[in-house]
Amino acid sequence: MLKFNVGFESTSWCRVLCALSFMIGSVCHSVVAQELGTKLEPSQEKPKEQPKASIDDVRKLLKELDGKSLKERDAAEKSLIELGASIVDFLPEIDANTSGEMKIRLQRIRQQLQTVEIKTYFEFSKVTLSGKMPLTAAIESISKQTGNKIMLEGEDAFDNLEVELDEADSPFWSVMDKLMTQTKLRVNNFAASDGLSLVAGQAGAGEMPKSYFTGPFHIEVASIQSNLPFGSRLGGQLDLSLMVSWEPRLKPIFMQIPMASLQAASDDGKALASSSPESAPEVPLNNGGCSTQIDLQLQRPPRAATKLIKLSGEFVFAVPGDKHKYIFKKFGNGARQSEKFGETTVTLEGARRNGKVFEMRVLVEIANDQGALDSFRGWILSNEAYLLDPKERRLENVGLQTYGVTSNSVGIAYLFQINGNPDEFQFVYESPGAITRQTVKYELQDIELP
Repeated sequence: MLKFNVGFESTSWCRVLCALSFMIGSVCHSVVAQELGTKLEPSQEKPKEQPKASIDDVRKLLKELDGKSLKERDAAEKSLIELGASIVDFLPEIDANTSGEMKIRLQRIRQQLQTVEIKTYFEFSKVTLSGKMPLTAAIESISKQTGNKIMLEGEDAFDNLEVELDEADSPFWSVMDKLMTQTKLRVNNFAASDGLSLVAGQAGAGEMPKSYFTGPFHIEVASIQSNLPFGSRLGGQLDLSLMVSWEPRLKPIFMQIPMASLQAASDDGKALASSSPESAPEVPLNNGGCSTQIDLQLQRPPRAATKLIKLSGEFVFAVPGDKHKYIFKKFGNGARQSEKFGETTVTLEGARRNGKVFEMRVLVEIANDQGALDSFRGWILSNEAYLLDPKERRLENVGLQTYGVTSNSVGIAYLFQINGNPDEFQFVYESPGAITRQTVKYELQDIELP
């Protein structure tokens, strides 16, 4: 049995600068977090979906959002927010031609809608599927219903496999566990592909490990061992390895384990605390894939204990929100240009020829820096930066390097090969408009001891 309580913190992208320890220096992040206090129990249903708006509804309200009277503009902003998160894709991008008031209102609407969306984003996806069908058809249907990309490694080998399911609004991981049990498939936890990768179980392998799931998270106990070093004054420790998976749609960029939250109890009545409560190790997440292994250390239980009747703790995840495009035009004279979205200001500090390439120097500044997310190492450099030529064709950068780092900013120089007048090109920098931090409180029960 597994219990999760999920708390949400909606964050402006403003705290996302990171310390880079490899190759190109350190980059600092910060996030200003707002606790939403939402808790999700395993039996809790998602809130009813808000009515979906048509693009015509949105266009009408956007016209009123730029209306003549303040009353009309305020009413349009309120109506757009009430339409719900489904309209985010219909909202126009903010660019240099957007008026000051319109820019503020659009930012406010996006942030409100993203906050609403976050409240349901970390609940489980629902699956409805009934009857006997080919495995490939079942996977295609589950993927379509949930937005989770699922792949079969060596798909041709599974053409003749069938599954039989009877599910109505069932949690994603519950359905996937049943499907994998029937077909003897398992998750490839170390796949680098973008999605959930399934492979055939190894011949002669023992039974699948006990799994625990709720919400969009899934946990398996990968290994457990008790260590007692000879000649040591220490009392030894219990080492547990857990495999944590999430629905592929989440795409977290960071995970941390506050060891002070780790607690356990053995069946002989002894309470076991973390052996290193002061630590909060960071867990590297795959570039692609949807699983990671975490290692926990507890005080060693007495020899008389046969199982852990309870193991509880917390994980902290960070997940990027919708991206915002910062667009800069007519940069050939090297003039400084800035655009702000939320708590983040992106400045094109200069553009100039540098040998055979054109160098674009971009400064990303974070307001209200609190240094809370310094651990998102390397993440900011995965933001996309590219040019659009006069025919709107995309031109990728040929290299980048950092040129300046402070506690709340980072400067990145991007290199491009430009043929022709640079003023005919547009420079585009994409970055999430928000980062969501999620604290997952978990509880596992009845874990057999070695």
